[in-house]
Amino acid sequence: MEHTAQVMGIAGAGRGTGVTHFVIQAANYLCSCRQKKTAILQWNPQKDLEKIRAFLGAGGKEDSRSFKKKDHFRLLGVDYYYEGDPAVLAACMEKKYQEILIDFGEVRDEVFPEWLRCSEKILIADLSEWKLESFLGLFTEKEKTGKDWICLTAFGSEIVRKEIERQFRLSVKRIPLSVDAFSVDIQTMEWFADILV
Repeated sequence: MEHTAQVMGIAGAGRGTGVTHFVIQAANYLCSCRQKKTAILQWNPQKDLEKIRAFLGAGGKEDSRSFKKKDHFRLLGVDYYYEGDPAVLAACMEKKYQEILIDFGEVRDEVFPEWLRCSEKILIADLSEWKLESFLGLFTEKEKTGKDWICLTAFGSEIVRKEIERQFRLSVKRIPLSVDAFSVDIQTMEWFADILV
């Protein structure tokens, strides 16, 4: 039987939308609650994974079959890969992960086609009035691709969120408040069960 990983691309409509926080929490949900072999690929220039490893002191486990020396580390059962690109993704597919989450960071021209190739596409927006333009500007692309995107937000007013849903006839789900991306409480678990089917 052929193994096919679910590849989830997560991108932000602008900077500072909470993509990395969401990716880490989603990966921890998939690994701990759903018992899925899970990897995160950092496909953005922010270097957040290196900062996490340095801060937590997580020791990277070198694998002789590794496609890059010290290319990743494991934390709470999730494998974190520093440098996402097509070669790293292909290598992860060979390692038989069930779930691969790609942190694209902010939507950029150079990663947009890769994001569209993902089996699940999640767009995270900041619905604060001064950041709406980035999110609304992507709807033209959504119409061109004709693909289903999951739209989420952690920031902005409920009035703006409901108005966007009404005007554009799309669902924008609110991400529940979570102060710790590595912790999945009951409320968050139930929310992810509804989002990541």
